[in-house]
Amino acid sequence: MKVTLRLFGQLRELAECDEAEIEIKEGTKIGDLVWLVGERFPNMRQHLKVVSFSIDNDYASKETVLNEGNEVSLLPPISGG
Repeated sequence: MKVTLRLFGQLRELAECDEAEIEIKEGTKIGDLVWLVGERFPNMRQHLKVVSFSIDNDYASKETVLNEGNEVSLLPPISGG
C-alpha cells in the first residue's frame, strides 16, 4: 500500500521536498509511520517527536490505522506571538 506524505515548515526544508510517497503494510498506524519516515528522512527524526498528523485533512492520533491512498500531513508545532 502507498500513502502520500505532505510536509510543512521546517520538515519540508529538512526533507528537501513538500510531498513524498511511502510504502506501508496493511494495518500500519500513524505511530508506525513515524518510524518509517525517520528511516527515509533521518535528519527529521528529532523533529518527529513533536509533530501532529492529519489524514485527508482530519487530525489523527498515533493509533489511527492508515489506508491505501491516504494523504498524511506532518504538521510541525506552530509558534508565534
